[in-house]
Parts: sequence; C-alpha cells; structure tokens
Amino acid sequence: MVDVILQTAAAFSLINVLLLIALIAVYVNSFRKIRAGFTAGLIFFSTMFLIQNLIALYSYLAMFMYYAAGVSGLVLTITIAQTVGLVVLLWLSFR
Repeated sequence: MVDVILQTAAAFSLINVLLLIALIAVYVNSFRKIRAGFTAGLIFFSTMFLIQNLIALYSYLAMFMYYAAGVSGLVLTITIAQTVGLVVLLWLSFR
C-alpha cells in the first residue's frame, strides 16, 4: 500500500515540477518586460521550489522502501496541497 501511495505522490510531484517550469517561464517573461525586483524574487522562489520538488520526486521513486506506512499518507497530502496551490498560482499568473 505504501508503494501505491508514494507512486501517487511521485505523480503529483511530477505535476508540480511541470507547473513550476510553467510558472518560471511566466515570471521570466514578465521580468524581461518590467525588470521588477519582486518578479526576480518570484523566479528565485519558484526555482528553489522546483529544486525541492525534483529532490522529492527522486526520493519518492528511489527511496520509497525507506518511508514508513504512517508517513506516506502525510507525504501524499502535502504533495497534493502543493499541487493545488501551484495550480491556483499559475492560474492567477496567467490572468
């Protein structure tokens, strides 16, 4: 059961990576136009969050055997919450 939950978390983490790449592209495009420090901060934050999600994705796929059963549900919940937040942020960024 832990394997299925962590595979689902890995799928959502991959979605997060794709959403973050899209966000970074939007922010870089915006930065080219307005050169605002806040936009540079958004690029930095999104890049750090991208790195975190890439590491998480690796850990879900390569180190799933080390996750305890009680932790896997929490990890999935956190990853889904990140996905929802990133979808909203990307949607707002396109508006």
